[in-house]
Amino acid sequence: MGIAPRGESISQARHALSELLTRWGITTDVIMRAELIVSELLSNALRHAAPRPGGEIGLQVVEQHGAVLVEVEDGGSDHSRQAPSFATWTDGRAMDDEAEHGRGLLLVEELGQGWGWRRLGNGHHSVWAYVEAAESRGAQ
Repeated sequence: MGIAPRGESISQARHALSELLTRWGITTDVIMRAELIVSELLSNALRHAAPRPGGEIGLQVVEQHGAVLVEVEDGGSDHSRQAPSFATWTDGRAMDDEAEHGRGLLLVEELGQGWGWRRLGNGHHSVWAYVEAAESRGAQ
């Protein structure tokens, strides 16, 4: 689905995601975590990247055995050969405890069972996260 690059589009995308996952019979726990992850990934795309041609940010959702894979695609940035700029927390620098930004992907990592990014052949960035039900994860 295409998401308009405006702040209010994030809440609309969360609502649409919730309705879709409810229709698919996904558990409430997975829905809530997927909504938060999508909010963070879309916020990052709005803040740090350009929209895709046509002016939208892409959101794809795939379900398999009660688990959900969400993927956000943006038009890339001026640094399209590097990791998305919002992923710099992994570069070993100390985070400022008072900073207002910079913890989003830590949240994504905590809420999901995996996340990653890739640069597509057209220069766009795709960031994905995988969310599964608590009972599927076993004792962690």
